[in-house]
Amino acid sequence: MTSRFRHAINSHGIHRGYIDQVVRAGALPVVFPTLGPEYCGELLEAVDGLLLTGGEDIDPDHCTGSARQPDYTYHPRRDVFELRLARTALDRGLPVLGICRGSQILWSATGNSIIPHIPDVNDGQVLHRTSLTETSRHLVSLTHGSKVAEAYGEAKVEVTSYHHQGLGAQAPGDLRWRVTARADDGLTEAFEREDAGAPWAVGVLWHPELPADDDQTDPLVSAFVSAVGVS
Repeated sequence: MTSRFRHAINSHGIHRGYIDQVVRAGALPVVFPTLGPEYCGELLEAVDGLLLTGGEDIDPDHCTGSARQPDYTYHPRRDVFELRLARTALDRGLPVLGICRGSQILWSATGNSIIPHIPDVNDGQVLHRTSLTETSRHLVSLTHGSKVAEAYGEAKVEVTSYHHQGLGAQAPGDLRWRVTARADDGLTEAFEREDAGAPWAVGVLWHPELPADDDQTDPLVSAFVSAVGVS
């Protein structure tokens, strides 16, 4: 799983919720520091699946349809690393789970656009976060037969959300995604590989690792670990 680099304390780090969820699901987490893209191949040889975690906005230099927003932080080096990491994992057929920023990395790595600021396009119909520092809770509708619907066993679930960027239009490309969950404002909340028989790859804009003090294993994280092949 990927980590963040904290410039203020000169340190790599990761939210404990990701670690706890993967351990509870029965897998051993291996945390990648943010390195140069030339290391992606070697790193992926050491693992059986890839979890792309949340974090900063993606810099517009590394994705389409976006613009820098005031009051937000960017980490272009992390963008370059994770975009290569995601594309390499997809090309190799590794199971991949992208969470929040991680789903946006998956979306961007396959040539698709990012919505820079959701409140500009949804008129506040759904709060995808309460404030710059507070998560929100809202419903998402899951597509019948999709990997997220199979994981949760429900047509609708309430999720923890903390993002202001969204997923824009899908461009033509060699790897296509199927949208499998939407919020009540119609915006994409989850997607998976469209081609039948493709390796397990899912992106979700919500945070299955939250709240961190919950001792339950999230069903989607369990589905990812099962796809990795850990029982």
